Amino acid sequence: MRDHRDTNQTPKAPRRDGLCLTVSALCLLAAAPAAHAQSTSSTNGLYQLRGTSEQPVSAQQDAAASLYGALPVPATRATTSAGTDAFGASATPGAGAPSASTIQPDLQETTGAIRSPSDLSAADQDYAASLARQNARAGTVDDLPLDPLSEEDDGTGISLGTLTLRPTLDQRVVYESVRFGSSRTNRTYSETTLSGVLESDWSRHQLRIDGSGTWQENISGTGTESPSANLNALLNLDLVNDFTAILGTGYSYSQESRTDPNAISGATTQSGIHELRASIGLAKNLGLLRGTTTLDITRRLYGDATLANGNSLSVNDRDTLGAEVTSRIGYQVSPALVPFLEASIGREKYDRRIDSTGAERSSTTMGARAGAEINLGEKLSGEFAAGYVLRSFDDANLADISGLTVDGELNWSPARGTDVNVGLATTLQTSTAAGQSGAVVYELDSTLSQQVRNNLVARLGATASYTDYDSGSGRNNQQSYGASTGLTWTVNRYLDLEADASYERTKETGGTDEETMSLGVGLKLRR
Repeated sequence: MRDHRDTNQTPKAPRRDGLCLTVSALCLLAAAPAAHAQSTSSTNGLYQLRGTSEQPVSAQQDAAASLYGALPVPATRATTSAGTDAFGASATPGAGAPSASTIQPDLQETTGAIRSPSDLSAADQDYAASLARQNARAGTVDDLPLDPLSEEDDGTGISLGTLTLRPTLDQRVVYESVRFGSSRTNRTYSETTLSGVLESDWSRHQLRIDGSGTWQENISGTGTESPSANLNALLNLDLVNDFTAILGTGYSYSQESRTDPNAISGATTQSGIHELRASIGLAKNLGLLRGTTTLDITRRLYGDATLANGNSLSVNDRDTLGAEVTSRIGYQVSPALVPFLEASIGREKYDRRIDSTGAERSSTTMGARAGAEINLGEKLSGEFAAGYVLRSFDDANLADISGLTVDGELNWSPARGTDVNVGLATTLQTSTAAGQSGAVVYELDSTLSQQVRNNLVARLGATASYTDYDSGSGRNNQQSYGASTGLTWTVNRYLDLEADASYERTKETGGTDEETMSLGVGLKLRR
């Protein structure tokens, strides 16, 4: 079937044997008047398909077929006043030929043209509406034509056989002001981020590798440089009987924040955290049921912290190896809604059975969640789940960590050019302080982006987190919130200019508050 969006089909070339056909038709009409009468009546309500059998088609079928682009619109041969038809053959008026007044010239020779909506049934009109864009772009106030360039593919990427690499280089200059307690530091630094995505184009299976690395270098002032890196690889394998295998691996590096509950007090540079990840999963669809089981293995290593006197402090007693098994089963109520139940159990083991505080912090974690996956196309998609989690320590002197969990991600596009993203996450954080178990951390991250022009995008962001310590820790709960804004101007498909500003504050009753403000400008190169 021809694509329904292709409404400007190229007209078919007229046949050049019109003279032979006309002479043959006159002979037949002169010999059989009854046949002429039948042909005349069929022409009024039906039409014959070109190059096919003489099977009549009703006018309503004609309209529907023209709408979906499957059949040509009926074309009548118009006869001019000079006795020559539209195909260039002479036509002699007579008993066997219709007069020029009975046939009106049909100027729509284009195949696939859409007929009047009044000629279509309600089902055809509903089907046509379902094929249209679900999230149409709003028109201009002055009814000016929209810029068609915004709909074009940027064409970026480097072809590597059946793989496509899309690298990005982001260079920024940032001014940052940090207040920690009663002290304040200011600095201007250069931040370079190299990122990329490598995707496969295979008929079966799918591979995606994405990564990024950020390096900071102080230009003036004083402040802590915070490099970071992240790399993830995911391979989906299509197995027999609708089984899908999921293989993943990853690595990340970051520096611990000095407002973290486990941060070393008085250290000028906090510990660097190396995290290595591996996962294997199996997914299967059983009718309307959706089942997934995944095993995740995580290795976490902590580097040395630098004290104010220049000495290094080893914190390798925090190194851990963890494994977690998660199973989910869902029921497809519709393609847009899949409720699910999920259960998980995990074990985290410390390299040193007893840490520097004399506690055995290896633990077992169990959790259960219930939620739903939503997929309403480009308008609304994501998932949301709520549940309960419990972490039990090997050391009987440490209280268990438990609490309600809320997790999910929602992508909403209320209008074309407007995108809203909201993320929720609940994590458990184990403490390293003597006699303390840890906390349940709730995080919220939201972003609003608006396409002001076809090459200009504005962004607003908001973050919030709440750290709920166990009752026996003797610590007050910690709150953190922040806001950001930014503009991105796309000069061409290879170059963006960016500007942004952000503010973040972390506070804890009885603890040290921190405020961070930053302004940055930069450019982004894509290929």
